[in-house]
Amino acid sequence: MRIVTMVAALLVAGAAGAADKDCTKADAANAQKALDRAANWTQMQKAWQDYKHCDSAATGELFTDALMRLIIDWKNVDAFSTAMKDPPFHEFVFAHLASPAAKDDIGDVYSRAKSSCPKGQETFCAELAEAAKPKK
Repeated sequence: MRIVTMVAALLVAGAAGAADKDCTKADAANAQKALDRAANWTQMQKAWQDYKHCDSAATGELFTDALMRLIIDWKNVDAFSTAMKDPPFHEFVFAHLASPAAKDDIGDVYSRAKSSCPKGQETFCAELAEAAKPKK
């Protein structure tokens, strides 16, 4: 329960920081294109850096979909772990894991983190699994 509260607080804090810049229609369209093209963690992190101010409503769901797609692919976990060392990106990812838009994929995230963790990434996988742990 503490994780859910923490994630909710981070989501609010992240939204407040992103509110410094308005998301124009052009920004939202460009965010969608960047997220559609995000095929690795470097591209995902770049899309977030460029368009985090658009991380709400429909574009927020696109961020969640792109994140879930990359996590479910479970490729380049080392790069994912490295990207997560950036505290604001870490908060962004965990907030989206807790979002309603992730509910259909969260079980797969948990499964991959628990059963397919690459050697040397045990701490990262344990944290990810805890965030994706099925709620009772």
